[in-house]
Order: sequence, then structure tokens, then C-alpha cells
Amino acid sequence: MLSWKKGALIISVTIILLYAAFMAGYYATSFPSFCGTCHDVKPYLVSWRQSAHKDINCLYCHEPMGFLGKLHSKSRGLNYLYQELTGQHTIIIEGQIFEQNCVACHLGDYHNYPDTVRLDAKHYQWLKSDRKCLECHRAAGHGANLFTAEKFNRD
Repeated sequence: MLSWKKGALIISVTIILLYAAFMAGYYATSFPSFCGTCHDVKPYLVSWRQSAHKDINCLYCHEPMGFLGKLHSKSRGLNYLYQELTGQHTIIIEGQIFEQNCVACHLGDYHNYPDTVRLDAKHYQWLKSDRKCLECHRAAGHGANLFTAEKFNRD
């Protein structure tokens, strides 16, 4: 029978290895070039490359913050992969954008982007009134509109 110390050590090492494997997979699949290979988002990728946000990774906008956010986005990615492999595509209504990331970045919380335009008093008032960034800045990350690709056009 294993002692509790050996059991705790095995569990700890297993958790660390699983975390390391997840983070390696997360890192490898978190670049715009990777996103563009599985999803039919080429028009969005092209427009993003021409936008003011072209130096910002997709996940800064399309993923909730924190480790659970990483799990959330990668589980969505696995769902997209499943749909791609089985041909069970859904009509994309809109990409998920997590506006708390917009606010955090434009408050200066992301130190990787020190030259980010900061929110002014008008924007603070806007946010206090429970308004959304996307009400005015819908095309901030992509100039392309939804349903740009023929595949997504509705009859």
C-alpha cells in the first residue's frame, strides 16, 4: 500500500504534468495563423492584419481572463475542430468578445502594450452607464463585417 506521502507526490506530479501539457498545447494553438487554419475566418484574419489591433493576439479579445478562460477558449476550439471534421458547421452569429479585456488593456493593465491608447473621461462615463465598447467600436479588431464569406451568407 502506498503511503500518503507517495500518493500525494504522485498526484502532485500528475497535476503538474497535465498542466504543462495543457499549457504547451495552449501555446501552440494560440496564434492567429493557427486559428486561420481550422476556422473559415480568412476574411477576418486578413482584416485583422490591417487593423490597429494587428499586433494583439486573437485571444486577448476572444478569451476570458485567467486559467479558466484558457480552458473555456480551448474547449470552444475543440468544438470548432469537431464541427470542422464532421462537417457539422453552425452559422456563426458573431465571435465572442470579452469586453473586460478591452477595458483592462485600455486602462494599461497589460504591460506588454505600454503605448495603448488610454480611456478618457468620456469613456469612463460610458462604462459607468453600463454601455458596451462594441456599441461604437464594432470594427476595432476587424474591418470585415459578419457574413463576409459566401459560406456564411443567409438566403
